[in-house]
Formats: sequence, C-alpha cells, structure tokens
Amino acid sequence: MKTPILITSLLLGTVTFAAEADSTGLEGDHLDLSAVLEIFKNSESPEDFEKKLNTESSNVNNLDLNGDGEVDYIRVVDSGDSISHVLTLQVPVNESESQDVATIELEETDEDVVEIQIVGDEELYGENYVLLPESAGRGPVVINVITWRPVRFMWGPRYTPWVSPWRFRAYPKWYRPWKRRSWRVYRGHVIVYHGGCRRVHRRSFTHGHVHHYHRTSSVTFHTVHHHKHTGKTATGTKSSGKTVKTSTKSQNAASKPVTQTSTKQEVSPNKSTTKSSTTANTKKVTTTHNSSPANQKNTQQKSTNKKSTKSKSATPSSRKRPGTKNSGTRTRSSGGGKRK
Repeated sequence: MKTPILITSLLLGTVTFAAEADSTGLEGDHLDLSAVLEIFKNSESPEDFEKKLNTESSNVNNLDLNGDGEVDYIRVVDSGDSISHVLTLQVPVNESESQDVATIELEETDEDVVEIQIVGDEELYGENYVLLPESAGRGPVVINVITWRPVRFMWGPRYTPWVSPWRFRAYPKWYRPWKRRSWRVYRGHVIVYHGGCRRVHRRSFTHGHVHHYHRTSSVTFHTVHHHKHTGKTATGTKSSGKTVKTSTKSQNAASKPVTQTSTKQEVSPNKSTTKSSTTANTKKVTTTHNSSPANQKNTQQKSTNKKSTKSKSATPSSRKRPGTKNSGTRTRSSGGGKRK
C-alpha cells in the first residue's frame, strides 16, 4: 500500500522540479510566449487576438506589472507596411505609463512567404529571448504563416493597422479583470503552441523591428519589481562600475607624491590649465622641502648670517654706544668678524 503512495510522491516531486526549472524568476514567467503564439494563430485579426489575450478562460495572461493583485490588460498595437508588421503587446501600468511586454514580428521574406518570430522584452524575459515555431530558421526549412487567419487578414488589401484604443481603467465592456494566480497554478493551465517552439538568441529578420518598433518602458514597473530585476539592467551596472573605478583612481592619485601628480597633469590637453597646475605643484614641492627639520636649521643659519652682514654695515656712531642692547648684539657680531 505504501509503494503506490511513494511512487505518486516521487512523480509529483519530479513534475514540480521540472516546472520550477522552467521559471526564470522574472515577470515574463506569467505570460508564456509559446501560448501567445498559439492564441495568435487561432485569432481572426489583431483585434480578436487582443480580446483573447484578455479573456480569463484563455489561460494565457497572468501578468501583474503594477502590483495591484489583478491581472493586467494587454493592448495590441500594430505598426508596419506592406513588407512587415510588428505587433507590440503593451500593458498600461497607470494613467501615464505603459510597459512593453513582447513583440510579434512578421516579415514577407519571399513571394507569398511570411515568417514569424516572437520576442520577449528584456526587462521581463532577459536579454535575447526569441521564440520561433519549430523548424523555423533551420536553413531553407521555414514555417510559412501566410495561411494563418490573422496573417491573411493583415496582408489583405483593406487592412488598416490595429492600434488598441483602450487605456488604463478605460477598458471595453466585455473585459472583466481577475485575480492573479500563483505561478505553479498558471503553469499547469497554460496551453502552449501545439507545434512546439524553439528558442534562439537573435532575430531571424530585423526589417520590421528596425523601421517600426519604438520601445516603451515604465518606472512604476521597475519600482514594483526591482527585487527581480536587480543586476539585470546592463546599463546601470556598467555605469556604477565606472563610477567606482573613477573614484578609486582619484584616490590613488591623491596618495601619490605631488611630483607624480604634476607629471600626469602635464599630459593634459589644456595648456593653460597645465601650466598653472604645474606651478602650483612646484610651490607645494618647495614648501614641503623647506618644512623638513634640516632645512629649517639652514633657514635659521641663513637668517643669522643676514643679521651679521647687516651689523657690519652699521654706522660708526652706532658702534660707539655700548650701553644699548643693539650695540651689544652688534659688538658680538663684530667680534666674530675679528676672529676671522
């Protein structure tokens, strides 16, 4: 009796481990792009695709970018031309901010041949997260999606690019927000693309992305999910690293002798600044030199010799007045001269 229970526990543990292994720890875990591709394939148009994305029974959307506990509404914005289209999946985070989630990119690579790729935004999926339908990109073998209903609709002569009119808290009447599920529950119900997808690390084509895509990001999203994205943004990390490097160099320069600092500053392209800074450093060197005990002794000796010279050049009338203090001083000085 214990054996079946043990086997069941092991199987559940294996499934749980496999599911956790699929998690990236980023917010993109709550919108499976393979499932998004399946939803798109079975839609009638970009407008119908947006409706299915935001229907609870579709089991595809579980995003909560503003942290209010409810699943976010995803807008679909199409930009393109007769050769390519870019469908941007975008979440209105609040009244003034939106965050891009992913893009579905379509491009006509040959006559009556349209290829597709879905790209996750790096803030939600990490860098270079690109999915292709299985066997796409393997040499001459590609999946031609011209037969998909929404693609035929978009390449039709009367199609006008769909730009969702809906905004934050201004949603269509059919929309009903629902509570966000845990990742394990969501993962167990999501329906992925039936043909399978393969992840690659660069786009297969770039015409639509280069000519039509303008990325939008939200500060609020970063504030709510900063603990998941710490260290993920390359720009911020590199910038802070450079700052630390610079401060370390300046500290090392300050700890070196003044002469070396002066030499470094002579390389400066600004000649006037170099001259003044070199002069200032030369003065510093002189001051430091005179401040040593031996140099102080030499300075005092020079001062005494100056006084002695001055007393020699005094008038005869001053030497005939031995009663004054000044005459005593001068008499000692003159006496020193007699010993010579």
